[in-house]
Amino acid sequence: MKTLLQVSSLILVFFITACDVREDFELPSWDVEASAPIATSSVTFEDLLGDTTLSIDTLGDKSLVFVYQKDLVQYNFDEIVELNSIAISRLETLGDLDINDVSFSDGTTFGEVVSSISIPLTGGSTITIDDGSLIPIVTPSGSINPFVAERTDVIQKTIEYDASDNFHLINFAQGTLDFTLRNNFDINLTNIIIEIFSTEDDASIIPLNTFNISTLNAGGIYTESIDLASMTMTGNIRVSISNVDIPAQAPTFVVNYEDDLVASVLIKDIKLQDATVILPNQELVNEDTTFVFDVGNGAELKRVKMSDGEIKMDISSSINSVLKYEFSIPKATLNGVPFTAYREVPAGGSINESISLADYEFDLTGQAGNQTNTIYVESYARIDSTGELVSISVEDGVESTISIQNIAPSAAWGFLGQDTVSESRETSFLDLSALKGDIDFEFVEVKMVTENNLGVSADLYVQKIESTSESSTIVLESCLLDNPFTIEPAVESNNSENPVSSVVTEIIFDESNSNIDKIVESKPSSIAFDFEMVVNGDNNQDDGFIYLDYGVSSELQIEIPVSMKGSNMVMKDTVDVSISIPSIIENGSFTILVDNGFPFDADIKMEMMTQSGIALETLESENIVMASEVDLDGKTVASTSSVLRFPFEDLSNVLANTSKIGIEITLNTQPSNQYIKLYSDYSIDMTVIANFEKLISQTIIE
Repeated sequence: MKTLLQVSSLILVFFITACDVREDFELPSWDVEASAPIATSSVTFEDLLGDTTLSIDTLGDKSLVFVYQKDLVQYNFDEIVELNSIAISRLETLGDLDINDVSFSDGTTFGEVVSSISIPLTGGSTITIDDGSLIPIVTPSGSINPFVAERTDVIQKTIEYDASDNFHLINFAQGTLDFTLRNNFDINLTNIIIEIFSTEDDASIIPLNTFNISTLNAGGIYTESIDLASMTMTGNIRVSISNVDIPAQAPTFVVNYEDDLVASVLIKDIKLQDATVILPNQELVNEDTTFVFDVGNGAELKRVKMSDGEIKMDISSSINSVLKYEFSIPKATLNGVPFTAYREVPAGGSINESISLADYEFDLTGQAGNQTNTIYVESYARIDSTGELVSISVEDGVESTISIQNIAPSAAWGFLGQDTVSESRETSFLDLSALKGDIDFEFVEVKMVTENNLGVSADLYVQKIESTSESSTIVLESCLLDNPFTIEPAVESNNSENPVSSVVTEIIFDESNSNIDKIVESKPSSIAFDFEMVVNGDNNQDDGFIYLDYGVSSELQIEIPVSMKGSNMVMKDTVDVSISIPSIIENGSFTILVDNGFPFDADIKMEMMTQSGIALETLESENIVMASEVDLDGKTVASTSSVLRFPFEDLSNVLANTSKIGIEITLNTQPSNQYIKLYSDYSIDMTVIANFEKLISQTIIE
C-alpha cells in the first residue's frame, strides 16, 4: 500500500448559496457546499505488477524490460571422487625376531693327543706309555716300525662357547643344531662319545644330546642334526668329547702332528618361545603396501587434493624396549614435502593419534607412476639395542593399524568416468499473475544457461519443459529439443582464488523457434522439466579435472521487452485518508483529476475501505480516462487530462468509517491491435477531491 498524500482533516469552506429571512419567523435553511482534495497518487507500470518476483530494468532509452532469473539445478558430482577409507593392520611378534645363527668349532691336533698320553721322546724306537701299552709314532724326522698296540680313551676334549650376545636363555619354538665331527687324522677312530649341553649361572647342566660314534674313519666326517623345538638352552654352550679310542695299527704308519680332530656346531633357524636376551638392533617391519581406491563411475584418477581427511595411528607394543615406528606416503605431499610420521612407542606402551591431511595432494599413479587410483605407503619399525637383558616372549610384539579415513577431496584430475544425472523437478516460474486480463508480448526470449565448471564435456538432453497456470498446461515445443546440447569442458585458470574458468552454454527459446511466448503469456505459476545430463558422454577424456566446490549449474534467464498489447489489465493503488465530516451529508461526490501518461484507455473504480482493508462501498466513474497522445512510433509525447466524477448519496456512516481509498485502474491498449512499448517515465497521476453538500435548517424563537 502506498500513501502519497494524507489529509488529516477536511476543512470545509462554506459557501452560502441561499438565505431567506422572513419576519414571520419561518424556519430558515441554507444549502452549504464543501470541496477539498483528500489524496493524491501516482501509479507507474511497476504498480501494475504488484508484489512479484519479476524485476523491471530500464534501458538507455528509458524503455522497460522484464527480467527474471530462476535457478534450475546445481550439481557438484561429489560421487565422482568419493574415496573409501583404507587401513593397514599388522601384528608383528618377536616370534619373528631375527636371532642370528650361532656357529663355533674347535678341535685337537694329533700332537696334542700324543702329548697328553706319552712321555717325552728319548731317542729310542718306542715310547713307553703310562699303562705299559706301546704306540708307534713317526717323529717329524722320519718313520719307525715298532709293534703297535690298541690305545683306549686317548682323547678327552671340552669345547666351550659363549653365545650370550645372541641369547642369555632361550626356550625354542623352533631351531636346529647341526653337529659335525671331522677326522683329519691318518688313522681311524672308534668308540667316540659326544655330549652337547649348556650350563646355567649356578653351573647346573641343561643337556641337549649325546652321540655315540662307533667308528670314524681317517678323513671321515660325522654329522648329526638336533631339533631344538621346545628345548631350552643358555648362552653357555659346551661340547664334550668324553672318549675316543685309537685301534691297533699296522706295523708301519705315518703320523703328522698337525693333523686334527675338529668338532663344529651350527645353531640355525632360531625362533623363540620366550627368552632372556639383549635385544639386537632388530627390524620388525619393512614393507611397502599398495592400495587401490574404489572410485565410482569407472573414474581413473591420477591426482587428488584433500580438503579434509586424517591419518589415524593406533600402535601398541608389548616389547620391553622402545619401538621406533615410521609411516610415510612418498607421493602425498604438502607444499612439495612428502607425508612422513615418525613416532617412538615406549616399552610396553602405545600411541593413538590423528594427523590431518587437509591440503595434501595425493599422486595416485602408484610407485612406478603408471597406475591410477593407487597409492603406496611405506611402513618401517625397528628396535634399537639397549645392551641390557630383557625378558621377551613369542607373543610380544607390535600391533598397529594405520588408517586413512574421513577423506574429502577438494579437487581431482584424471579420467572422471561417465556419470549420468537425471532430473525431474517442478519449480515456481515468473509471476505475471498481477497482469490481469489478456496480454500479448511482441518479443519473448527465454535462455537456459548452463555453466560448466568440470574439466570434461557433457551432453544435456532436455526431455520436457511444461508450464502450468490457472487455466492451462502447455508443453514447450521446439526443434532445439530434438538433439542433445553439448556442454564444452571448463579450463583451469591457475588462480588459487578462482581455479576454474567456466564455460557457459546458452539455449535460447524465442517465438521464432518455439512456443515459449504462449507459455509466458499464459502467466504460469510453475514450470516442470525433465532432463538428463551425461558427463563425459564420449567417455574418452582422460585428462579431465573436477573441483568439488565447482560443479554444473543451470538457470532460466528471461528478458521480455515491455512491448505489448493487452485488454482489461488492472493496476491498483491504495492510499490512507482521514476524513472529518459534518454529521449529516445529504449527498456528494468524489472527483478524481487524472493526468494519464500511458498510451492506454483506462476505467477507474474507487473503493471506500476500513483500516484493515475491508471494502465498504464501491464507486464507479461516469466516464473513462483517455490514452495519452503518442507519436508515430507509439511513444507518449503528451499526457491527457481527465476529470472523473463519482457521485454518492447518504454515505455519512460509510465515510465516517473510511480510512483508506482503493483505486482500481483497468487498462486497454489503443489501438487494440498495436503493440505498445512502455517507458519508465510513464505514469498516471491522480488527485482525489471530496465534494459534500449539507442542508442546514433551524427554528428561530423570538
